[in-house]
Amino acid sequence: MSNGGATRLLGETTGTNLEISLDQLGAPGVHGVLEIVPVFDDGAAQAPAPRKPVAGAHQFEVKGRLSRSPETLKLDGAFGPNDGASYLLVPAAVAQLEVVGTYGTMRLSKNGRNELSVVVAQVEADSAAEAHARFMTMLTAFIDRVSYLAAIPIFVELVVVRDLTTEVQSMFFVSPPRPTSLADSHETLHLELAPVYALYREAQNASSPYYRVLCLFKIMEGLLGPLRVDLRRRAKQANRTLETPKALVPDHPDFPSGLRHLVGRPVKEVFDGFLQKQFRDAMAHFNLKGRNPLNVSDPAHWVRFVDVAFVAHLCVRVLVSQHEAMLGAFEEAPILPGLPGHG
Repeated sequence: MSNGGATRLLGETTGTNLEISLDQLGAPGVHGVLEIVPVFDDGAAQAPAPRKPVAGAHQFEVKGRLSRSPETLKLDGAFGPNDGASYLLVPAAVAQLEVVGTYGTMRLSKNGRNELSVVVAQVEADSAAEAHARFMTMLTAFIDRVSYLAAIPIFVELVVVRDLTTEVQSMFFVSPPRPTSLADSHETLHLELAPVYALYREAQNASSPYYRVLCLFKIMEGLLGPLRVDLRRRAKQANRTLETPKALVPDHPDFPSGLRHLVGRPVKEVFDGFLQKQFRDAMAHFNLKGRNPLNVSDPAHWVRFVDVAFVAHLCVRVLVSQHEAMLGAFEEAPILPGLPGHG
């Protein structure tokens, strides 16, 4: 499995299934690629081994599973038509649909309820990542238009890329949330942070990295701006000294490799010079001077926003923790038992 630029072995099996714990897939919110590499015995004297990678353009089979809503991640590449679902109905007499795209022909199958459920295409590319991007470019162009025509949501739940030469399968995913036990402790609820907690939950519930970035941006905006200013004002009026710790971007084992230059920098600096200028403004405005409109279905943009959402989430947790500590030092607050402990 590759994640954040690092590649690691998750396990081996001689069967058709391998159990992988959620913790092996990286922290919630990071994107990764799970590769299944078969080992072949071609009858030669040497020991069985994977087939050598092919250089240059060659053929890949790519298939995507559709869904009516964002669902719990299930990394099972052996899915068929009855494993997917959608709000797109086709006549019972129609076996499948074909859609010609920029990089090939997509074949859309249906499940037993006559809902379009699985999309398959053969794509020529130099790598699994390129095949994935080309497939998603074709598929999203189609379902974006259909979503508008039918006024329905359409989700692509899982995409699997199979190299037709080496038989290596690559599954592209975002690591899901983990079950968490309620902490046997007391937590202080600062009512003025209620909008922050609400936006945080909204970000956690979001399946879109774009919306997640916007929610996290608004939290950072409040904690770096009005909420901090108001707390300092109240402290000054009460003639109390309020220490404001310096918030720095924290490191993390799954920190996106392309954004590692941000580790250790002041959160305020990253918020002003990076997050707002390059990402929040791109989402908030249809067109920026000198830039093309942001196409949220573009696979490259999607990956970048997944990475940025993960980094913004790390920064938000630093800011919230610091603000809670400052509030706790400044005033008494009601205590509510049994709230989840902080991870």
